[in-house]
Amino acid sequence: MPSRLMLRYLGADLSSSTGRALIEERYRSLRQQVPIIYLLGLVNLSAMELAATGRLVPGANLPTLILGCGLIRLCQWFGHGRDVVHGTMVARMAQTVLFATLVCVAVCVRCLYLLQVGDSASHMAVMLFGGLTAIGVAYGLTALPPAGRIPLLLIIGPLSVAALLSKEPQFAGAAFGLVVVGALTMRLLTAHNRHFTDVIKSRAIIAREQRRVANAHEEALIAATTDFLTGLPNRRAFVSALEAAASDSPGTFSLAIIDLNRFKAVNDTFGHAAGDELLQEVAARLVAAIGDRGLVARLGGDEFGVLIEDVHRLKDVAAAGAAIISGVNGSAMIRGRELGISVSCGLRMSDKSQDQSPSRLMADADLALYQAKVNPGGGATIFEPRMEGPRRRRAQVERALRAPDLSEHLSLVFQPIVDLGTGRILAHEALARWTDPELGPVPPSEFVPLAEQLNLIDEISPRLMDMAFEAAKEWPEEVRLSFNLSAIQICSPGSAKSVLRALRAARLSPSRLQVEVTETALLADFTQARDNLTQLRAAGATIVLDDFGAGFASIGYLRQLHFDQIKLDGGLVTAAHGSADGKRLLRAVIGLCEILGVSSVAEHVENQEILTLVLELGCAAGQGFWLQEPLGRLEVRNLHEALAGGRSRSTDRRAA
Repeated sequence: MPSRLMLRYLGADLSSSTGRALIEERYRSLRQQVPIIYLLGLVNLSAMELAATGRLVPGANLPTLILGCGLIRLCQWFGHGRDVVHGTMVARMAQTVLFATLVCVAVCVRCLYLLQVGDSASHMAVMLFGGLTAIGVAYGLTALPPAGRIPLLLIIGPLSVAALLSKEPQFAGAAFGLVVVGALTMRLLTAHNRHFTDVIKSRAIIAREQRRVANAHEEALIAATTDFLTGLPNRRAFVSALEAAASDSPGTFSLAIIDLNRFKAVNDTFGHAAGDELLQEVAARLVAAIGDRGLVARLGGDEFGVLIEDVHRLKDVAAAGAAIISGVNGSAMIRGRELGISVSCGLRMSDKSQDQSPSRLMADADLALYQAKVNPGGGATIFEPRMEGPRRRRAQVERALRAPDLSEHLSLVFQPIVDLGTGRILAHEALARWTDPELGPVPPSEFVPLAEQLNLIDEISPRLMDMAFEAAKEWPEEVRLSFNLSAIQICSPGSAKSVLRALRAARLSPSRLQVEVTETALLADFTQARDNLTQLRAAGATIVLDDFGAGFASIGYLRQLHFDQIKLDGGLVTAAHGSADGKRLLRAVIGLCEILGVSSVAEHVENQEILTLVLELGCAAGQGFWLQEPLGRLEVRNLHEALAGGRSRSTDRRAA
C-alpha cells in the first residue's frame, strides 16, 4: 500500500501535531507487537503441520517461511534504531500491510491444501489452528487496522467457505463459528481503532495545551522580568540576580545604581517621547560600557542598576564607576535636538562579613548615589561605612513622623516680609517647626521632604495651615499670611478647594492669604498645579513664585502662570554680594520682574551690605534675619500691638 494511501486510510495528517502523534503511537505499538505476531504465527502453524501431517520437516515449508519472514521484518523494524522520521514510519506501516497480505495468502493456500488431504480429524486441526492464527494476528495488528483485517478476510473467509462446501456436517458448525468470531473480531478492531484514535488525539490536545501554558508562563516570566521600554531586565530580575550573586558567587561583586541628572527637565521641556528616547540611549550606552562583564537593568524611572561579578578590589570598583560615567556622559541627538547626558553613580562592593541582602546592598548604593549627586562633580561614589549616619538619622526621623502624637510637637514661627522702602510689614511667612521628645529640634529642610516622600505631608500640612490661619486672625487686616504649599498639595486635585474651605472655617478672607510655590513643586504636575493656583487667585489669594533663580525653568513658568510676586532665591542674593557677575545677574532678574510688572522679594537679607545692595538694584521687599528674625505667635501679636501703639502716639502728637 503506498504511503499516501496509508495516510489517507489512517486519517492522519503529517502537517498537524495530532496527525504526527497518531503515527508515532501506531508505530510504537507495532514495534512492540511484531515479535509477538510472528512468534504466534510460527507456533500455531507449526502445531497445525504436526496435527495435519504428523511431522514438521525442516526445509521449504510454511513454518520455515513464517520464520524467515519474521526475521526479515524484525531486521527492518529494529535494524536502524528508534529515531526515524514520520515518513519512514508510514512507509514501514505500508510494508506491514503488504507483508501481512503475502503471508496470509501463503497461510490460506497451505490451509486449503491440507483440507484436501488427510482425514476429518486433520481437517478440524487445520480449521482450529488456521482460525487461531488469523484471530491472533488480527489482534496483534490492532494498531494498524488495514493490516489487522487482512488475516480475517484472507484466512477465515476462505476456510469458512471451504468448510461450508464440504460434505461433512460438523464443518458447517465450525465455519459458522469462524464467521461469527471473525465478524466480531473485525467489529472489535473498528471500535479499538476509534478508541485508539480518540485517545491519541486527546493526548495531543493535552500536550498542545501544556505547551501553550508553558509558553504562556515563559512569556509571562519574560514580561515580568523585562523593562518594556529599554528591553533591559527590570528591578525584579535585578533583585533576583543580586540574590543569586550573594548566595552563589564564591568571590565578591559590585553593585552600581545610576541616576540621570535633570531628566525631569527633558520630559517637561521636550515631552515624554523625547524622555523615552533618552532612556533608550542611556540603556544602550550602559550596555556598551559594561559589555559582558555584568548585568545592566532598568530599575524604574531614570534609575538603572549594574551588577558586576568577580570584582575583588576597591580600585576595580572605582574603575567600573569611571567606565560607567565616561561611557554614558556626553551629548546625544534626540528628536533632532542635541541634548547633554549626565549621570551620577553610587557603587557598593559586596562583603561576605556583612548583610548582603538585595535591599541592604541597594540601600547602600543609594546612599553612595546621594553623595555623588550632592557633591558637585562627584560622578561616581563608592559606599563607605561613614555614610551610615544619614541612613540611621533618616530611619529615626521616619519613625518619629509616624508617631500618633506628632501634631502635638509641631509649631509655627512667622518671619516678616518687609517693604524695603517704608519698613512696613507686608506679610508673615509661616515656617514649620518640629521638636521631637527624643530627637529634639528637627529642621524643616529635613522633615518636610521626608514627609512628602512618605505621603505624610497631607496629615501634617492641614494641621499647620489651621494653626497659621488662627494666628493670622490676630494681625492687622493689611498684613497677609504667606504659606508654602508642598508639591503634593499643589498638584493634588481638589487642593485649592480644601484651602478655601479651611479659610472659611477660620473666617479668614482669601485676600489675606499669600500662597508660595516653588518651581520644583510645579514640575510634579504642571497642569494640575496651574488649575489649583488659578482657583486660589480667582478667590483673591496672592500667588508667589518662591526660590526664583534656584532652578532652570522658571522663565517658562512666568509665561504660562501669572504670579503676583516673585521671591528671589537666597543663593542668588548672597552671590551678588561681593561679586560683579553675581550683581549683574541679580540686577537682570530684578529688571525682568519689573518688565513683567511683578514685585520682587529678596531672601537672605542678612546684613546691612546686602540690604543696601538690593535697595540699590530696585528690589521692592525683603526677608531675612537683618530685617527681622522669625517670631512665635505671641511675639508677632506683641510686635503688631507695639507698632499700632507707636502709630497711635504719632497720630496723637500730630493732632496736638
